[in-house]
Parts: sequence; structure tokens; C-alpha cells
Amino acid sequence: MDKLLSQFCEPFSSVLTPYEKELLRAREVRIRIGQPLLLCGNAETAVPSLLPDPRQMSALLLAFCGQALYAHEEQLRQGYLTLPGGHRVGVCGQAVVQEGRPLRFTQVQGMNVRIARQMSCERRALDAVCAGGALRSVLIVSPPGLGKTTMLRELARVLSTQGAQVAIADERGELAACVQGVPQLDVGPRTDVMDGAPRAEAIRLLVRAMSPELVVCDEIGSERDADALLDARRCGVHVLCSAHGASYSDVKSRPAVRQLLREGMFDRVVLLGREVGRILAIYDREGRPC
Repeated sequence: MDKLLSQFCEPFSSVLTPYEKELLRAREVRIRIGQPLLLCGNAETAVPSLLPDPRQMSALLLAFCGQALYAHEEQLRQGYLTLPGGHRVGVCGQAVVQEGRPLRFTQVQGMNVRIARQMSCERRALDAVCAGGALRSVLIVSPPGLGKTTMLRELARVLSTQGAQVAIADERGELAACVQGVPQLDVGPRTDVMDGAPRAEAIRLLVRAMSPELVVCDEIGSERDADALLDARRCGVHVLCSAHGASYSDVKSRPAVRQLLREGMFDRVVLLGREVGRILAIYDREGRPC
């Protein structure tokens, strides 16, 4: 936690230091202009001694960028930054837009620091993706913030450690959290990471160039994603990915995911419950609980 705090500038680091115990339990630090800082986890702790002003928010963004905004322009266009240690900063505010795409933020209104941790996952999750030494293709489903990405990362790490050749298509830097191409989080010794490339293109490049047994990606949703995953599966590569949804019926209502389910893409669908990282149900290829 000291390494995370050291990436905050003054006065943020000073006001957060007395809250180190709360930070150890928090999943996020929410920072908004004119509002108390919020440490969010199973409980919420407010830090009322600092109400950031625009100048302080700009200084904090610059500190998170290592005093080099230009080096993070592409990430910022997509609304986030990846910090050393794998922590992720979501950014929102007033954007300059060209041809429908944000070019830069002229004023940052709020930031959400998502605290990265290595966490173990339930044995049932590992059994779902690897049965008797044979890999399966698995979709992990939950609403935002309940541990899909953490579970994907941990499964990739464990399977890689056990001998599987794993490739991660990490479009938004959430799985491996690469900084200058180096994963900040442990994704295993036999894992290759394609960082920052569009998901569909990254999947195709990884299958063609790295000969993986398992491709891992987060938050599928477009038809291009679905087509790339189907191509990988036809090449004999298993896939492990996630999608937003509160139930099995929710995820079936999304056209791209419905296509994959109809094609029999996934051997198992794992639904996470209300508690972070906990499995609520597992479904087989036909949508039956198992």
C-alpha cells in the first residue's frame, strides 16, 4: 500500500496516510472535485479533510502520469491510466472530442483509483476451466465490480503455472496491467500478453503468432470480439473470457454473447454472486446448472 500512496501527490498522500488500514480493505478510492475522498469496499469511508479543487486534480493527474501527460495520451483518450503495481485510474471530466473520439481532457472532474490485488479464486472456478488436465472454454458473468477480471487473472496465472500456454488479449490493461510492456500483476510464467491492441485484433495476432492453448480476454461484447473468439476456437484454442450480466438470461440477451452460446462456444458459464469473487452458479453448454 505504501507504493500506491507514493504515487499520490500532496496533499492527497498526506490525508490518505492515516487511513492505511481502510485502504487495505478498500477496492477503490473515489476522488471528485469539491467532495470528500471515498474509500469504497464492503464499507465506505469518507476522508472529509480534503475537498479537491481543479488545480489539485490537475496536479494529481500529472503525478499519476509521472509528470509526462504526453506519454499516456492514448490511455487517457480511453478514460483510464495504469499505474505501477497494476492499479488502474478511471478518469472523467470535460473532454475535447474530434470525429466522435475524445482527444484529451481539458478538466478532470473525477478519478476512480481501482486497487489491484492478487486474490485466490474458488476451486470450483478452476475445475470449470480445467477438468482432468483437459482445458475447457469458459465464460465468467457478473455485474461490474464483483471480481470477473480478478478471477480471469488468477485462472490464467494458475493454469500457466501448471503448464498451459496462455495468451492474454489485454485491450484496456486491466488483466496484466502492463507498464511499458511489463505486466505489473502475476499472470504466470507461460503467459504472453498483447497490451493495448483492440481485442479482436489482439486475439487473432496471438493465435497466429504465439500458438496458445488458452486465450484470455475481458468484457466481450461486440460482434468483432465474437468472430475473433470463434476463429480461435476453430483453430483448436480454448477461450476464457468475461461479460457483464446479472444472470444467465441477462447475458443471453446480448447479441454477440448469444451468438457464441448458440455456436456452443463455451463448455461452462460461471455466474458470480453478490459477494466479490464468489460463484453463484455454473451452467453447462446447454444452459443447465451443473
